[in-house]
Amino acid sequence: MADKDEKSGDNSEHDASTPLNPKEEQPADQDPEAPVVQDNLNRVELKKSVTLLSGISFIVGTVIGSGIFVSPTGILVTSKSIGLSLIVWLGCGVLAMLASLCYTELGTAVPKSGAEYAYLMKAFGPIPAFLFAWTGIVINRPAICAIVSLIFAEYVAKPFFLDCRPPEAVIKLLGLSCIVVVTGINCWSVRWATRVQRIFTYAKLLCIALLVIIGVVELCRGRTENLQNAFENSETDPAKIGFAFYIGLWAYDGWNSLNYCTEEMKNPSRDMPRAIMIGISLVTACYLIVNVAYITVLGGSGILKSEAVAVSIGNAYLGPVNWIIPLFVAASTFGTVNGVAFTSGRLTYVAARDGLLPSLLAMIQVKRLTPLPSMLLTSTIAIIMVIPPGSNFMNLVGFFSFAAWLFYGGSFAALLWLRYREPNMPRPYKVPIVIPIFMLIASTYLVIAPIVAKPLGSLIALLIVVAGLPFYFFFKSNLVPQWFRNAIDDFTYGSQKVFNIAETEPNDD
Repeated sequence: MADKDEKSGDNSEHDASTPLNPKEEQPADQDPEAPVVQDNLNRVELKKSVTLLSGISFIVGTVIGSGIFVSPTGILVTSKSIGLSLIVWLGCGVLAMLASLCYTELGTAVPKSGAEYAYLMKAFGPIPAFLFAWTGIVINRPAICAIVSLIFAEYVAKPFFLDCRPPEAVIKLLGLSCIVVVTGINCWSVRWATRVQRIFTYAKLLCIALLVIIGVVELCRGRTENLQNAFENSETDPAKIGFAFYIGLWAYDGWNSLNYCTEEMKNPSRDMPRAIMIGISLVTACYLIVNVAYITVLGGSGILKSEAVAVSIGNAYLGPVNWIIPLFVAASTFGTVNGVAFTSGRLTYVAARDGLLPSLLAMIQVKRLTPLPSMLLTSTIAIIMVIPPGSNFMNLVGFFSFAAWLFYGGSFAALLWLRYREPNMPRPYKVPIVIPIFMLIASTYLVIAPIVAKPLGSLIALLIVVAGLPFYFFFKSNLVPQWFRNAIDDFTYGSQKVFNIAETEPNDD
């Protein structure tokens, strides 16, 4: 039995080979809404602290980031008409809703955090789950965090560099600062992470409301000429239309964010379906209305000329207070970085808890009871990605969307396979079978289309996914030298002492 000093978080004399366990009492300075310990288990674990409102804010706050302020130009370039571009925005919203409904069944039937990782593990075993975790932890999620943090930095700097583009050094420093602050918040308190998400969700909705008001005012003045001949010169190539959907789905990315923290939801069976339906419906409505406002005010040619359509509207209508739009967009992107960081840490934590990653990453800070090591890992990778010169936005969207929809398709297949293999599994929410079948077909198309349109980028993405296999078999085999294992153990022991962290056990639910 640990003594009182150990329970209060003083690990100076604690044996790090044994998980720290503050189960009898909580430290006086502990976050009152931080995860707590269940008395019947000799382990620390994450608390069920995510409510319905928090769930909606995580979906809306993670989805509405930079996409709605950047993607309209790319979609219009690819679709070649404002009518088809609006259909793409609506179609992406429908796909996000249908996919989310499939994930609702998976999330309530397999009540583990980690989203696709948990579902692939349950249906197909550790290898597909590891490949998803590998791709998500090492490439996809840190890259999204890095990209959005740099967009945040550009919008923060815009008001100070009105006549020129902000220097790259300024952008890099602001982007790094964004990641560091978000990491600090998430390592300190689950309560503050969810609170920040709510605050910045309100900020981005205010920005969208302001843009919509400007569009409504113009429509009331009779300015409808930009909405005429909406489908003229529309793109007809299915592969290129598929790439337009890629760009639109980037703006909807994060529709599955709630599934990364299922274990932290107070009542997932009740709240997850409600949060998803409300959140995705709200996002889709916002996107369609804002795009109509963009088209009304700027027209197709104005959107094509604009690097950031929201800022262009602000410059045209807000005069001396046009800095409000960049400020709101910066708040929007900050909320997205926070949501991505939160969910990325959970993915790493769950994969390590199942033994597919080093045990250090499955440990929780004893005082704050947050997954500190996993948060630090994913944030460090994001920081490394921010430092080099940036890549082209559209190339990155296609590259990461290919890998993302590859695993989304795997999750839809997992749902169908579990329906067949385990028909009696408890399913608090059950989606009509036609929806996962349709989504599996849609995801297959969204994987094949970019291979036809941009084969090199898709091949690189596929190679990165497959590159995880050697690491999986290496660490699972007896080929790992003993000196390497000893070094890992020593590093883990030292980290437990320094960061006051304790290991958790797999969730067998």
